Amino acid sequence: MKKNALSIAVRTVILIISVSMIYWYIISVVFNIGTVLGSLFFAWAGANCIFWDKVSELIQKMKQKKSAKIIYRVLCILFALMFIWVIFILGAMAYFANKPPEKNATVIVLGCQVRGNTPSLLLQKRIDTAFEYLKANPNAKCIASGGQGSDENISEAECIKEHLVSMGIDENRIYIENKSVNTNENIKFSAEIIKKNGLDENMAIVTDGFHEMRAAIIAKRMGYSCGAVSSKTPTRYVSAFTTREVIALTAALILNR
Repeated sequence: MKKNALSIAVRTVILIISVSMIYWYIISVVFNIGTVLGSLFFAWAGANCIFWDKVSELIQKMKQKKSAKIIYRVLCILFALMFIWVIFILGAMAYFANKPPEKNATVIVLGCQVRGNTPSLLLQKRIDTAFEYLKANPNAKCIASGGQGSDENISEAECIKEHLVSMGIDENRIYIENKSVNTNENIKFSAEIIKKNGLDENMAIVTDGFHEMRAAIIAKRMGYSCGAVSSKTPTRYVSAFTTREVIALTAALILNR
């Protein structure tokens, strides 16, 4: 009886978490691989809780056949390894997001979507965060990094610079890198500007917390030391972008990119 009650309680908790996570993905209004795979995973977890009797019956039938039993055990091991890996990656992401930069380091603001001439909410948060660091570190230079998408009137870099200047940052402190289309190019092309202009080689990377680890890995591979100046990601976006970043980091580490 106690075992059955515990099973029901555990399934209820998992179901509540699954429904909550799916809702969180939906309200983000973001459609990416993180949203899709995250929603599918929690839908699967919730369905297992609802139809546990049938699932349990299927598992018992699998265990009666040697080949199916092996497959079942392999799947259990893979699931456990995946769970451990995700927890590890999330912990590592939190560490990199809170790793402080050197004082007066060269600020690299990673671009994000521009709507016409206006920064998206995520980009505006990065601009505000960069402003605070530049204000507190008056000798720091800044590289605004990001190219121009087909639906953007100006490059992300130009948008970043315009807003920082309007907030009171001297335009002579800001360099433009407007060719990059991904994080790897953000760091690579910004590093070229650092070398060309003799800027401080310590980087202070301004981006969302979930993105800091990947940026730091790329910078380290290029021989640069960096710290994080993490912008605060709006709560409704956290689930979608964090899930996508876990997938992207896993792929990057496996492919060594």
